[in-house]
Amino acid sequence: MIVVIADDLTGAAEIGGIGLSYGLSVEVNMGMDLKSRADLLIIATDSRSMPRKQALLKTAELSAALYSIKPALIYKKVDSVLRGHIVAELNIHLHQLDLPKALLVSANPAFGRVLTNGYYYVNGVPVHLTSFADDPEFPISSSNVFDMLRIDHDEVSLHIKDDELPATGIIVGECATEEDLTDWARKADDDTLMAGGSGFFKTLLEPACFKGKKPPSAMPAAPSQPALFVCGSAFKKSKLAVKKLSDQNGPVSFMPIEIILSEDPAQQLFEDWADEVIFLLKKYQKAVIAVHENTTDNVSVKARSLREKKAIVVQKIFEKISIKELLIEGGSTATAILKKLNINQLFPVAEIAPGVIRMRSATKDDFFLTLKPGSYDWPMHTWDF
Repeated sequence: MIVVIADDLTGAAEIGGIGLSYGLSVEVNMGMDLKSRADLLIIATDSRSMPRKQALLKTAELSAALYSIKPALIYKKVDSVLRGHIVAELNIHLHQLDLPKALLVSANPAFGRVLTNGYYYVNGVPVHLTSFADDPEFPISSSNVFDMLRIDHDEVSLHIKDDELPATGIIVGECATEEDLTDWARKADDDTLMAGGSGFFKTLLEPACFKGKKPPSAMPAAPSQPALFVCGSAFKKSKLAVKKLSDQNGPVSFMPIEIILSEDPAQQLFEDWADEVIFLLKKYQKAVIAVHENTTDNVSVKARSLREKKAIVVQKIFEKISIKELLIEGGSTATAILKKLNINQLFPVAEIAPGVIRMRSATKDDFFLTLKPGSYDWPMHTWDF
């Protein structure tokens, strides 16, 4: 068994899509499933959106459980642009798994994300000059890798692929090309916890010992209907897509300002909002939930509060109408919603586009969940209004 520990649910789904492409049986679980028979078990911890202390406790608990089953490969999936409690969590994993070192290669050249000379770029632009600067929980204000990791220089060592590597500690690998990923993957051994983005994990699957029979390619199907989209990204492209749809009188329902401003909104406010969304679903068979950016201007609102409020309204919608497909951008938003819906186990069925994964629930055969990171685009045939 291969086990991937993902600090975010959309990252977990993305890894699941890669597993599918190699013909592996895949399970995405919100907890540790010691009885899983999957070739690839992905544990979505949501630790990226947790307070640091809670994230480290979760990491320690999970690592101890993994040490007892000793899978063939353990991979730590982190954000490609290094948001989260990455170094602290890696240190916990190393201690609990009794390993001397970790190799962290987060860059993903296939998506234009590279780390070179100590600085991170997205499509040639320093990462702190992109929409990642507006992240509500881990805003990136510098493209220097040590600043991005929020650590001192002596906490990790930065290397290029040809360097002689230290025998202990956390090693950050610079990476600008697919060839770099391949060279870093060759350094995998039993003493090293491999960690990083989806590109590095895919490269690690290339050796014959992990290579399955690739399934035949198929054109992805349009979402089942009724389909509910939940958009929660701070990325400009996502906001513009929702705004464009709303300006065209499309089926968009924005979170009411009364709910945004209240710490504990009355349940009737959520009931009314749910009814508005259901009206759109019945009329169009599709609807979009989002937060209008103008309603949060000059207002102190935590991202955690907004996603919890979205989760409440989604739960109320599900209580009133049968939703066939739920499409969510953003891993922490997706986790909050799935907790409300009591969905803990998912099985990827299709990679609709790179990083956009369709999954079925273990408990609802006629229900599908499609996830994507906020920085990725919805495919045209999916975002079809």
